Amino acid sequence: MSNIAKKMLLLVSSGKTVFMTAELAIFWETEDKNALRVTVSRAKKSEYLESIRRGVYKLKDKKADLFELAGKLKKHSYVSFETVLAQAGVIFQWHDEIISASDRGSAIENEFGKFLYRKIPKNVLLNNKGIINKGNYFTASVERALCDKIYKDGLTYFDSLSGIDKEKVIEISKIYYNKRLENDIKKLFKL
Repeated sequence: MSNIAKKMLLLVSSGKTVFMTAELAIFWETEDKNALRVTVSRAKKSEYLESIRRGVYKLKDKKADLFELAGKLKKHSYVSFETVLAQAGVIFQWHDEIISASDRGSAIENEFGKFLYRKIPKNVLLNNKGIINKGNYFTASVERALCDKIYKDGLTYFDSLSGIDKEKVIEISKIYYNKRLENDIKKLFKL
């Protein structure tokens, strides 16, 4: 078995579908940037790796996990807003983009889909209350996603609040230090 094939087996067995250059260096135990660059180039030429954008790669024959990809395209982000709310049945309309909270707003579109990043304050972004580590990416709990949505857009219509823990929403809303958000949540739950 070739050296490059052995390196690819490490990636396949990791359970990840998307890799940043720094992660490849860790998996392949190399600190030499030139050696890493050569190995990545060979993996691409051998059609083991596919470049998504500079410094972000996926396994050629494996489908990229879109939530994992969203987290790799923009550091300091987690899947939230309508993406999480639609998955949880709080809103019934599915959006065709993956929407994440981040330290800067931006939009990225590529062959894998549309990725929208909405800016939230750094102190909120770095607070892990209501954030779930899925192993390969981070996502908001439904309560955190609801708070993110109301914080950014104000009180809007939600189709079903039956699966939401009101106490968790109230607790999470305090990390925003925003009276309008706290008042909107009281109105939403008729408190």
